[in-house]
Amino acid sequence: MEPTNDRSSDLKQEHGTHSDSDDVHTLVSLPKLDDRTPPRLLRKVDLRLMPIMLACYTLQFIDKGILNYANIMGIQKDTHLHGDQFSWLATAFFIVFALVQIPGIYVLSKVPVNIYLGCGMLLCAIGVACTAACNSYASLLTVRIILAVGEATMSPSLSLVTMKWYTKQEASRRYGIWYSGLGVGQIIGGLISFGFQHVKKGSFGSWRGMFLVCGLLNLIVAAWTFFSLTDNPSEASFLTPAEQSYFTARLLHVNKYHVSTKRFTFRQVRSTLTSDLSIWLAVLVAASCSIQSGAIGTFSSALITGFGYSPKQAALLNMPSGAVSIVSCLAATWFVENKFPRSLAILCLVAPAVTGASLMSFAHQKGALLAGIWMINSVTPILIVVISWTQANCAGHTKRVTYNAMMMIAFGIGNICGPQTFRAKDAPKFWPARVTMVAATGTSGLLTIVLLGLYVWRNRTRRAGELEDEKRVYDERDEKTDFEITGFRYVY
Repeated sequence: MEPTNDRSSDLKQEHGTHSDSDDVHTLVSLPKLDDRTPPRLLRKVDLRLMPIMLACYTLQFIDKGILNYANIMGIQKDTHLHGDQFSWLATAFFIVFALVQIPGIYVLSKVPVNIYLGCGMLLCAIGVACTAACNSYASLLTVRIILAVGEATMSPSLSLVTMKWYTKQEASRRYGIWYSGLGVGQIIGGLISFGFQHVKKGSFGSWRGMFLVCGLLNLIVAAWTFFSLTDNPSEASFLTPAEQSYFTARLLHVNKYHVSTKRFTFRQVRSTLTSDLSIWLAVLVAASCSIQSGAIGTFSSALITGFGYSPKQAALLNMPSGAVSIVSCLAATWFVENKFPRSLAILCLVAPAVTGASLMSFAHQKGALLAGIWMINSVTPILIVVISWTQANCAGHTKRVTYNAMMMIAFGIGNICGPQTFRAKDAPKFWPARVTMVAATGTSGLLTIVLLGLYVWRNRTRRAGELEDEKRVYDERDEKTDFEITGFRYVY
C-alpha cells in the first residue's frame, strides 16, 4: 500500500522502511514477535478505545452493585420483599446472565461489537432506570432480567475488542485497565449511595433517585459506544489507511490470527466442549472465584451494617474494597507484562483473598472483620487473568468466542451460588456464607495448579519436530485450533 500522508511515512521510518512502493506484505515481515507498536500509534488507539471500555465496565459494576446499596437504603421495605426474595433477585440476574451467553457467542461472531455492546448498554439503561418505578418483587425481578441481558454483552465484547486490537503482550495491560472498572465502580457506587442517603425521603425516595441517575449515565455511554467503538483495525475510521494496514498485518504476524473474520463454526464449539479438558478446568477456576465476588458484591453493605456500622458509614466503608480491586488488577497486569506466569499471578491473588475470607469468617474485632471484607476483593481480577490465560492458550475464532462465553457462564454460575449462601435465617452474621467463601477461594487456587499441569503436559508431549511450524502466520478464516496448529505452544 502506498503511503497516503506524513503520518504513514513516519510509521515506515520508525520501522526502517523507506521505499514508497512497499506494500502490506512488507509490513507483515517487519514486526518481530517481541516488538512493540510505535508508542504514538499505540497511544492513539488507547485514547480511542480505553475510555469507552473503562466506562462500560465501571457502569456494569455500578448497575449490579447499587442493589447492594439499596438494601441498606430501604428497598426491601419499600417494595415489600420478605424471606429470601432479595437473594433471589441477585440469583435470577445471574441465571439469565449465564443463559444469554449461549446465543451471545453466535451473535457476537456476526454483529459488529459496537452494535452488540451498544444495544447491551441500552438495555442496562432501561433496566436500571425502570427500577426507580418498582413497588413489588415481580417488578424488581423483571427489571433485573432486562439488566442481566444487557450486562451479558459486556465482558465478551470487551475481551474480543482487546484481542482484535492488541498483541498478547500488550493486551494484558489493557485487560487490567478496563477490568479496573470494577474497583472504580465500587468507589463511585459508595459515593453515590452516601450522597443519595441524604436525599429527603418521599414519593421519590433516595434509592429511587439513585437508580434513575445511574440509568441516565448508562444511556449516555450507550450512545458513546454506538458511535465511537470500532470492531477491528481494518474498519477504524480514526486511523489512516497505512495505520489500518499496519495494525492488521502486525496482528497477523505476532498473534498468528486474522482479526476481521466473522465466521462461526459449530464444529469448533462441539470439539471445544467435548475434547478440551482445559476449558472445563478454567470454568471451575472462574466459577469458584466468582462465588465470593458475587456474594460480597450483593451483601457487603449488609455485612458491614451487621458489624455495627450505620448505613451511611457502610456506604463509605465499602469504598476501600474498590481500591483493593484496582490495586489487584494493576498488580496482575504487572505480573503478566513482566512475563511472570499467569498461573503465578492467580495464586498471588488467591493468597490475600483466602486471608481476607478467613478474617471475615473467624475474626471478632470490627477492624479485622472490615479488613477481611476489603482483602477478599483481591479475588476480583482472577477472572480476567483466567480469561487472558485461556485466550492466549487457544486458537480459532469460534473457539475463542466459545472460551469467552464459557468463562462468562462460569462467572454467572459462581454468582448464582454466592448470594444463595446468604439466607435470611442466618442474618446478620451469615456464618455459613463466610465459611463457604474461604473454601471457594482455596479451591480456585488448587484448580489453577491442576490447569497449569495440563498445559505443561501438552507442551512436553508435542514432538520437537513440530517446532518448524511455529513461525507460520495463521488466518483464523481457516478455523485452525490450537490442537491443529502443530507449532502452537501453551503459556503458563
